[in-house]
Amino acid sequence: MAFDNVGKVWTPASLAEDIAGRAVPDWLDSITIHHTAAPALSQRPRGFTIQHIRNIQNFYSSPKSAGGKGWSTGPHLFIDEDQIFGMCDFRSKGIHATSFNHRSLGIEVLGDYDIEDPHTGRGKACWLNTAATVGVLLKWASLKKNTSTILFHRDDPKTRKSCPGKRIDKKWFLDLIPADIDRSLDTVPFEKPDVGIPWDAWHFAGEQWCVPLYAFMTAKGVPAAEVLANLKSKGGIIYYGEELIHGGFYVPKGKTPKPDETTWVPVRNLIEILHA
Repeated sequence: MAFDNVGKVWTPASLAEDIAGRAVPDWLDSITIHHTAAPALSQRPRGFTIQHIRNIQNFYSSPKSAGGKGWSTGPHLFIDEDQIFGMCDFRSKGIHATSFNHRSLGIEVLGDYDIEDPHTGRGKACWLNTAATVGVLLKWASLKKNTSTILFHRDDPKTRKSCPGKRIDKKWFLDLIPADIDRSLDTVPFEKPDVGIPWDAWHFAGEQWCVPLYAFMTAKGVPAAEVLANLKSKGGIIYYGEELIHGGFYVPKGKTPKPDETTWVPVRNLIEILHA
């Protein structure tokens, strides 16, 4: 159960749906917030990918003799500006803050908030996403929002770290957490990054938000002929040019599916291709 959630990706709404009805661990009484520091926002200009999380897992679990930490588990979640990435199973006690491991879920927020700005741009988006996630977890665990249930790593008397960053004030963060999480999840738009595609054209599949590749690329100004020339399928695997499209799939329309109409791809992958 240690790293069972590696590979899982949620939005706050899909996380709420996924954990609804699950038993809450009897040891859980709080949530501890961290920042990644390294990587900083500047080092992950398009946020996390699942491969990034697997790399972190490998670093945590590798023996110290191989340059790792030799941990049997790790933090529970990693969060960037639009998604939530799983690591440690919620049933397992994590490793993230010495004094709080036995009682608290650990969340790592992308960025170095000793120096990066949490109040604007991507930094703010990361903290809004984190606040909504914490709201979901508090409701699930039947915990109230206060300074006892929301801990910062620096609250641990056994650390000298400033984590989750000198620029993060606890009252400010507590105020970000929605008072009514159910209503918030119905209205907050940051669950889907704004990429110019109408939201009714999105589809949630494989725990990722997906859109039609053709519609996305043409909406971004890529000529239709160029899109069709780059769109390929080899042995059922979708490519755009020479780039393998991880998580791509076809949604049949009628009896003769056409790739320009039916090729769906996780938005994050499309953003990476567009800016490659």
